Amino acid sequence: MSGPPPSIFERQVHPLKQAFMLAFSALVILTIIKFTKGDATDVSTLYWEVSASCILFYAMMNSIMSMGYDDQNFYWMYSMLGFALLLISTLGLSFLYSGVTIDEAGSFRWMILVFTFGYLILLTIVRSMRKIIEIAQREDSRLRGEE
Repeated sequence: MSGPPPSIFERQVHPLKQAFMLAFSALVILTIIKFTKGDATDVSTLYWEVSASCILFYAMMNSIMSMGYDDQNFYWMYSMLGFALLLISTLGLSFLYSGVTIDEAGSFRWMILVFTFGYLILLTIVRSMRKIIEIAQREDSRLRGEE
């Protein structure tokens, strides 16, 4: 038997792969909604809700998964690219399926803006936490005389 599976903080899943998996999931979910609900007028905002949920889920999971990467600059660059691609694809799908623009859908424009800035702040917090932990570990090993 092999050992226990690696922690989520140790796994290295490429950010573009994360974005692609969520974009594909959004496509499947939105397509299922489209075929089951049809052109009902009460579901036009449901498409936008699914897109906003995918974007928020990407922001949270992507920030957590950044702990496993040693090269944070690489991760940040592809995370931003993945976020932008996910944003464009899910919002585009929501517009195509609902026929309603983001302005007509209600307050989703503000939700996306808040999620975007929240994502940037969350990534910054996680990166800062990682740096603080590295400094603390280095100082601890120096105090123990291990260096």
